[in-house]
Amino acid sequence: MYGKIEKVLSQFLRTFDRPFTTTEINLLLKPYGEKATAEEIDEFLRADDRVFALEGHYYMTHAGVFNGMFFSFVPTAKELEQKLFIPGDRCIPFADCEMLSSQLKFVYNDRILPKKIMTTDCNTAREFFTFFGDEYASQYIAADPINNKSEIANNNFELPSKISLTGISLEKVISDFNFHKGDRILCRMADWDQGIIEIYPILNHRKTILELNEEIGKIKLWNENLEKALFGSFDKMGPCSSMEQQLSFAFLEHRKELCAPACGSIHEFLNSTKKISMELFGVETRLWKKGEDVPAVGKWNREMLGSGLEACLPALQPPACLLDCIIKDRLFNKKEIKPEEILKDFLPEEMEISKEDEEFITLQIIKRSDILREHYNWLADFPVASLRHKALGLFAKVQNLVFDIDEAGEKIERFPQQELVILSQLFAHAARILDMLSNENEFKDDDRDALKLSLEGMEMNFEDICPELRNALDRCYVEQFKVV
Repeated sequence: MYGKIEKVLSQFLRTFDRPFTTTEINLLLKPYGEKATAEEIDEFLRADDRVFALEGHYYMTHAGVFNGMFFSFVPTAKELEQKLFIPGDRCIPFADCEMLSSQLKFVYNDRILPKKIMTTDCNTAREFFTFFGDEYASQYIAADPINNKSEIANNNFELPSKISLTGISLEKVISDFNFHKGDRILCRMADWDQGIIEIYPILNHRKTILELNEEIGKIKLWNENLEKALFGSFDKMGPCSSMEQQLSFAFLEHRKELCAPACGSIHEFLNSTKKISMELFGVETRLWKKGEDVPAVGKWNREMLGSGLEACLPALQPPACLLDCIIKDRLFNKKEIKPEEILKDFLPEEMEISKEDEEFITLQIIKRSDILREHYNWLADFPVASLRHKALGLFAKVQNLVFDIDEAGEKIERFPQQELVILSQLFAHAARILDMLSNENEFKDDDRDALKLSLEGMEMNFEDICPELRNALDRCYVEQFKVV
C-alpha cells in the first residue's frame, strides 16, 4: 500500500505543472484510505527538493517551474574539436539535479542526439562540473558510466591525468550549419521528469556586426538581471544547501527575465560578474558576494536565533539510525546492553530531559535492543563495525559542541562564522555516514577505504575548529557571570 502511495506522490511531484496546495495531496491519498493534516503535508513538501514553497501556502514542482524555459551555453574549442559537448553543470538549475549529466537526452530536429565520448585532461573535465562545487566535481566525473571500471572512487576520488566523459554528439549540427567556435546552443527544457532538452543552434558567426552588438547587449542585460536575482536570494535565503539550489531560487523568482530565448549562460555570467563569485562555505563552495566570507547567520535567519542553533542551521538533525548504531556498537564489542548507558551515549553530555522523556526513550532502547539482538550477526557486522564506532565517536563530539553552542542563543551571531558552518557540515556528514553504514543496500565494500579517509579528514577538521568555538563559548560564559 505505502509503496503505491509513494509512487503516486513521486509521479505527482515530478510532473504536476501548476501551483497546488495541501488539498491536492490529500486528494491523491484519499483512494488509499489515507489522510494527513495540512501541517504534516507542509512539512513533507518543504523537505522535498522537487518542490518550491510559494506564498500563501501554495507549492510548485520543479517540473512546473522549468518545463518550457530557455537557457543556453557556448561549447568550448576543445569540445568542438571532438564534435560534441558535455552537459555537465550547464543545465543547472533547469534539469533534475538527481539525474547524472550523462542521463540527459538532447533533441535536435525531433531526434535524440547520440552519445559520444570525450577524452580530455583532468582540469578540463573538472571545469564542466564547476557549479556542483569543486569539492564534488571528481565524484560526478567518477559517476559517469564510462568511468564505471576506473579506480577513481578507490583512489579517494583523485583524478588521473586523462579522463573520459560521456558527451552529446554535435556532428549533425556541425554538418548542417558549419557550427563554429563562439556559436551558441539555445536549450529548452521539454520534459523535466524524463530529462529531455531541445536544442537550437544560434549561429553567431553568420551575424552582422550590428546583430552581434545587439546580441552582446542582450547577454549583458541578462547577466545584470541574474546578478540582481542572486543578490535578492542572498538576502532572502542566505547561503542555500548548494549552488544549484541558490540558482533555482534566483531563476524561480525571475523567470520572465532569465528564462527567455535571449539568455546567457551561468558560466559566462561567472566569468563576467565583478560582484559574485564562488566562495568557501566551510569545507564546501557557494555562490556569494565576491571576496566576502559566507556567514552562517544573517538577516535571513537572525530572528530564529532565539530558538537555538538548530533553527538557523537546519542540517543539525540527528540521524534516525543513531539509536540502532549505538546498540549495534555495544553488541559488536560484546558489552552488556544497559539502557541507562545507551541513553547517556544517545544524548548530548549536558542535556537534561524530563522524567517522562527519559522513560519514553528508555522504553525505545529496550524495544530496539530486543529486536536487534535477536537478528544480530557478529561476523556479518564485522566489515562496518570499526567504521561505525569511529563515526559514532566523531558524531558524539560534534553533537556535544553543537548542544553547548545552542545554549548561547542570540550570541551565536558573534561566534566565528566559518567555524560554525564547518561544525554544521561535520554534523550532517557524520550523520550521513552513519546512515550509509546502517543501510546494507547503500554501503558497498568499495566504500570502506573512502569512508575511512573521509572520517579521518573530518576528525582533523573538528580538531581545527573546536578551540575557536570553545573560546567563543567561554567568552559567552564570562559575560553571563560578569560582576557589575
